[in-house]
Amino acid sequence: MVIFHWFLTFTGTNNEPGTWYGFWSGFGGSIPDFLLLGTIWAIYKRNKCQSCRRLVLKGGLGKVEGTHYETCRKHTNSADHESLKAQHKLLHPEMHAHLNKEVQQ
Repeated sequence: MVIFHWFLTFTGTNNEPGTWYGFWSGFGGSIPDFLLLGTIWAIYKRNKCQSCRRLVLKGGLGKVEGTHYETCRKHTNSADHESLKAQHKLLHPEMHAHLNKEVQQ
């Protein structure tokens, strides 16, 4: 019962004029902040170079053949792509075999 009372007080739904007024005025008002941080994190994870982890625009990324990796213009050379292919083969062997089977056919 003590934990439940603490939870109600922490979220702002205890001892307020309306049950949900305290929630949306306090704890629930932070939900959009968490969603914004999650969106920024997802954009970073989606739009980063696999070699340098630098955030780049989607138009500047080059696909590494036979993998799901993408690189920035700075790392779009055969040496970097070969090392990324080897890394992909070690980290994701099933996916690497599947993707390279599609490339070879």
